[in-house]
Amino acid sequence: MFLSPMLKAILLGVIAVVFGLSRLARAYPRIAWLQVFRLPERQMSEEERTRRKRAENRRAGLEIILAGFVLPLVYFGLGVVFFTEPSRLEIVIVGALSLLGIGGGIWILATNF
Repeated sequence: MFLSPMLKAILLGVIAVVFGLSRLARAYPRIAWLQVFRLPERQMSEEERTRRKRAENRRAGLEIILAGFVLPLVYFGLGVVFFTEPSRLEIVIVGALSLLGIGGGIWILATNF
Protein backbone atom coordinates (compact mmCIF):
# COMPACT_ATOMS: atom_id res chain seq x y z
CA MET A 1 0.00 0.00 0.00
CA PHE A 2 2.74 2.46 0.91
CA LEU A 3 5.01 1.60 -2.06
CA SER A 4 4.30 2.75 -5.58
CA PRO A 5 4.10 0.10 -8.33
CA MET A 6 7.33 1.42 -9.87
CA LEU A 7 9.18 1.09 -6.56
CA LYS A 8 7.77 -2.41 -6.09
CA ALA A 9 9.05 -3.41 -9.55
CA ILE A 10 12.50 -2.01 -8.80
CA LEU A 11 12.61 -3.79 -5.44
CA LEU A 12 11.55 -7.07 -7.04
CA GLY A 13 14.27 -6.65 -9.66
CA VAL A 14 16.93 -6.02 -7.01
CA ILE A 15 15.83 -9.08 -5.03
CA ALA A 16 15.93 -11.23 -8.18
CA VAL A 17 19.44 -10.00 -9.06
CA VAL A 18 20.73 -10.66 -5.53
CA PHE A 19 19.16 -14.13 -5.57
CA GLY A 20 20.78 -14.85 -8.94
CA LEU A 21 24.16 -13.64 -7.67
CA SER A 22 23.76 -15.89 -4.63
CA ARG A 23 23.19 -18.90 -6.88
CA LEU A 24 26.18 -17.92 -9.04
CA ALA A 25 28.36 -17.59 -5.93
CA ARG A 26 27.56 -21.17 -5.01
CA ALA A 27 28.22 -22.38 -8.56
CA TYR A 28 31.52 -20.48 -8.94
CA PRO A 29 33.33 -20.53 -5.58
CA ARG A 30 36.66 -19.41 -7.12
CA ILE A 31 35.29 -15.95 -8.07
CA ALA A 32 36.07 -13.84 -5.01
CA TRP A 33 33.70 -10.91 -5.55
CA LEU A 34 30.71 -13.24 -5.91
CA GLN A 35 31.34 -14.74 -2.48
CA VAL A 36 29.95 -11.58 -0.89
CA PHE A 37 26.50 -12.75 -2.03
CA ARG A 38 26.92 -16.35 -0.87
CA LEU A 39 24.56 -17.41 1.90
CA PRO A 40 26.09 -19.38 4.77
CA GLU A 41 25.65 -23.14 4.59
CA ARG A 42 24.71 -25.20 7.59
CA GLN A 43 27.10 -28.09 8.06
CA MET A 44 25.23 -31.27 8.86
CA SER A 45 26.59 -34.55 10.08
CA GLU A 46 26.08 -37.63 7.96
CA GLU A 47 23.58 -38.95 10.51
CA GLU A 48 21.50 -35.75 10.38
CA ARG A 49 21.63 -35.73 6.58
CA THR A 50 20.39 -39.33 6.49
CA ARG A 51 17.63 -38.56 9.01
CA ARG A 52 16.43 -35.56 6.99
CA LYS A 53 16.47 -37.55 3.76
CA ARG A 54 14.34 -40.28 5.33
CA ALA A 55 11.89 -37.69 6.67
CA GLU A 56 11.64 -36.08 3.23
CA ASN A 57 11.04 -39.48 1.65
CA ARG A 58 8.27 -40.24 4.16
CA ARG A 59 6.60 -36.93 3.36
CA ALA A 60 6.89 -37.63 -0.36
CA GLY A 61 5.30 -41.05 0.22
CA LEU A 62 2.36 -39.46 2.04
CA GLU A 63 1.94 -36.91 -0.76
CA ILE A 64 1.89 -39.68 -3.37
CA ILE A 65 -0.71 -41.62 -1.37
CA LEU A 66 -2.81 -38.47 -1.09
CA ALA A 67 -2.52 -37.92 -4.83
CA GLY A 68 -3.66 -41.50 -5.39
CA PHE A 69 -6.80 -40.84 -3.34
CA VAL A 70 -7.49 -37.41 -4.84
CA LEU A 71 -7.03 -38.38 -8.51
CA PRO A 72 -10.33 -40.28 -8.92
CA LEU A 73 -12.22 -37.67 -6.90
CA VAL A 74 -10.96 -34.86 -9.12
CA TYR A 75 -11.46 -36.82 -12.33
CA PHE A 76 -15.03 -37.85 -11.56
CA GLY A 77 -15.79 -34.45 -10.01
CA LEU A 78 -14.79 -32.78 -13.25
CA GLY A 79 -16.92 -35.28 -15.10
CA VAL A 80 -19.92 -34.20 -13.04
CA VAL A 81 -19.18 -30.51 -13.58
CA PHE A 82 -18.80 -30.87 -17.35
CA PHE A 83 -21.63 -33.42 -17.72
CA THR A 84 -19.42 -36.12 -19.24
CA GLU A 85 -19.75 -39.81 -18.61
CA PRO A 86 -16.43 -41.66 -18.34
CA SER A 87 -15.90 -44.74 -20.47
CA ARG A 88 -14.75 -48.06 -19.07
CA LEU A 89 -11.24 -47.50 -20.37
CA GLU A 90 -11.03 -44.13 -18.60
CA ILE A 91 -12.27 -45.66 -15.35
CA VAL A 92 -9.71 -48.46 -15.61
CA ILE A 93 -6.88 -45.99 -16.35
CA VAL A 94 -7.83 -43.68 -13.46
CA GLY A 95 -8.23 -46.63 -11.11
CA ALA A 96 -4.89 -48.11 -12.15
CA LEU A 97 -3.12 -44.78 -11.71
CA SER A 98 -4.77 -44.32 -8.34
CA LEU A 99 -3.74 -47.77 -7.15
CA LEU A 100 -0.26 -47.21 -8.52
CA GLY A 101 0.05 -43.96 -6.56
CA ILE A 102 -1.27 -45.49 -3.35
CA GLY A 103 0.92 -48.57 -3.73
CA GLY A 104 3.99 -46.53 -4.59
CA GLY A 105 3.45 -44.26 -1.62
CA ILE A 106 3.04 -47.22 0.72
CA TRP A 107 6.23 -48.75 -0.71
CA ILE A 108 8.12 -45.49 -0.13
CA LEU A 109 6.81 -45.32 3.44
CA ALA A 110 7.71 -48.96 4.11
CA THR A 111 11.28 -48.52 2.90
CA ASN A 112 11.86 -45.37 4.95
CA PHE A 113 10.66 -46.42 8.41
